[in-house]
Amino acid sequence: MSKEGSMFEDRKMYLSRVRALAEKPAKLIRILRADNYSLHKMMWSLFPDNPHAKRDFLFRKDIQHGWPVFYVLSPRQPVPVIGVFDVETKVFSPKLGAGDRLAFTLRANPVQTRKTGDPNPKKRKRDDVVMRLKRELRAKKNPEDKTPSQSELIQKTGEEWLRRQAAKRGFKVETVGVDGYQQHIFYSKSRKIHFSSLDFNGILEVTNTDKFLDTLYFGIGPAKAFGCGLMLISRANKTAY
Repeated sequence: MSKEGSMFEDRKMYLSRVRALAEKPAKLIRILRADNYSLHKMMWSLFPDNPHAKRDFLFRKDIQHGWPVFYVLSPRQPVPVIGVFDVETKVFSPKLGAGDRLAFTLRANPVQTRKTGDPNPKKRKRDDVVMRLKRELRAKKNPEDKTPSQSELIQKTGEEWLRRQAAKRGFKVETVGVDGYQQHIFYSKSRKIHFSSLDFNGILEVTNTDKFLDTLYFGIGPAKAFGCGLMLISRANKTAY
């Protein structure tokens, strides 16, 4: 098992479904309008035992029937926030093996890194994969070429990115649909934060159990603090939770 994965050999993980409540309308409105940084801080309220700890959880916000629902994966069990969040939790300890086929959903921040010309050779710039391909196509465009639609660009760049990730993360992608492209812009302590996200859903096959468990526990890609990186899985043809 990898060095990171060994951390979880004797450690419980919890998968939780967190529902926003309507008991305090002002709080509910804040949740519905919150940017990614505000949501990040709200998720911390589920772990009051050590508010100064480093972030050790992944989360994702969904809207179900017009209502905000959060999925949270964590080594600590989250607790409800009276009048604000209700929490349903179960121990997350999937029994997986190479060759298992799983349905999955994922919201991720797909980027490609490139050198910046900075004297520090380790310094890299992250490029949004969709916008990067758009720029490349504009630079190479032949007047007779047909311009791909936005949905075609999203599918192509997202699928290529995920297949590259899969090759080093213990799984291979059988089928995947990609949509939900969003650009997020907000401020944290006067610092502007800008990233994009894509939603993926499809079928995968586990190729390396230890690497794939690392992928589930630690997430995929950047912007994990802002609701990206959490992969939810289920046996193919079953409902995910």
